[in-house]
Amino acid sequence: MKNVILPLALAISLSAVAEDEWVSVGANRTVAPAQPDTQSPSSSLSTPLPSPTYHSANSGAEVDSSDLLSELLLQIEQMQQEIAELRSQVESQGQQLSGMEQDQQARYLDLDRRVAALSQTKTAVKPVTSVSDGAQTAAAASSADAYKAAMTLVREKKYSDANDAFTAFVKQYPDDKLVANAWYWNGEVYLVQSQFEPAKNAFEQVVTQFPDHAKAADATYKLGVTFHKLGNDQEARRWLNTVIERYEGQSDATVRLAKSYLKKLSAAE
Repeated sequence: MKNVILPLALAISLSAVAEDEWVSVGANRTVAPAQPDTQSPSSSLSTPLPSPTYHSANSGAEVDSSDLLSELLLQIEQMQQEIAELRSQVESQGQQLSGMEQDQQARYLDLDRRVAALSQTKTAVKPVTSVSDGAQTAAAASSADAYKAAMTLVREKKYSDANDAFTAFVKQYPDDKLVANAWYWNGEVYLVQSQFEPAKNAFEQVVTQFPDHAKAADATYKLGVTFHKLGNDQEARRWLNTVIERYEGQSDATVRLAKSYLKKLSAAE
């Protein structure tokens, strides 16, 4: 019995000592309560955050306005270049038209010279059947020579002498078939010298006295030109339109000149 009690008491004693040591150790240890893993404010502030990017509506409007202004300036520059090119084309066409008018006048002169030469040739080969016929032939030959001499003065640019010669011709040979031609070229020569009133009178003689003559269309056109030179655009248009209405299909070259001159008058307004 004694052998049983002694070991049991020893075991109890050792158990008590072990319990006291555990409490003692536990009493001296301070265990901090568990806390969540969070960063302190100072550490969070030490790390710089990315700055937000803001887009200003006013800034976008300023950019759009600048682009629009640049585009408008570019368009204005292009328009100025186009206007300069158009002016150059108008000047070039004006020079071409002036050259065409001079060429047309030269052709008229050459044609009249040939007609006069042809008339003289026919007169020279016409047989003389009587004294009266011979007198008429001589008169025709004389009128042809007079007309030819006047045209020679035109080609030599002796304009004042040419006017005198044509005026003398229509007075001396009022019934000659070249009278209408003489009146017409008298007006042309006056027009070249910028003597517009006598030029107008000469062209009017052709238009009123010889409306069916080959020179009537040209005289009507030049009458419109002369009125324009005199500053009367209303009468100029009236005569130019008369050319188109009366002679279209008969004298198409003159009709084209009249239409071109009308466009010139409209462009000058």
